[in-house]
Amino acid sequence: MIHVEPQPEPSDFDSKVRQPGQSDLPSPEGELRPHWQHCALQLWHAYRGICAYSSLYIPRGTGARSVDHLLPKSKHRDLTYEWSNYRLACVRMNARKNALESVLDPFEVQDGWFALELSTLQVIPAEGLPADLRQRVEETIELLDLNDGEFIQARTEYYEVFRSGEMPFSLIRKYFPFLAKELIRQGVVREST
Repeated sequence: MIHVEPQPEPSDFDSKVRQPGQSDLPSPEGELRPHWQHCALQLWHAYRGICAYSSLYIPRGTGARSVDHLLPKSKHRDLTYEWSNYRLACVRMNARKNALESVLDPFEVQDGWFALELSTLQVIPAEGLPADLRQRVEETIELLDLNDGEFIQARTEYYEVFRSGEMPFSLIRKYFPFLAKELIRQGVVREST
């Protein structure tokens, strides 16, 4: 994971999502209709298509993008229709995170908390973190299963096409910014590349 800079809500968010959603909130047991889907594409654009949790690009047309409610709808109904509670997530990450509240918020994560072991392409806690933060990073890695075979394979494919020269570093930055930051941090690529 890398730091994700919060983006401003779209100008039509209030009319398309917040206002229609307000009618669902008064009843504590009432259905929460998915008005957030009206902003899913805007969320994808605002965050350049990068999943907040896996730091991988989510291609359009795959149906793989979703709106994650950082604080779950089931426990925080008042935030169900708030842009500030939304994180762009691939479907896999959204399903894994589900209603968990102990996963680190990508808006609060700082670059350098998570690292990549380049020999295995596993996500690991960075060196030198305070014990309590290291524990939270480890817990997030485990809860989201950031080192499952699919994600390791995706990281491996990006890394291999870059190393073979088939993909310029500019595209690694675009499609997998976490790998790009780690290649710079670990001295594989110079910052100006």
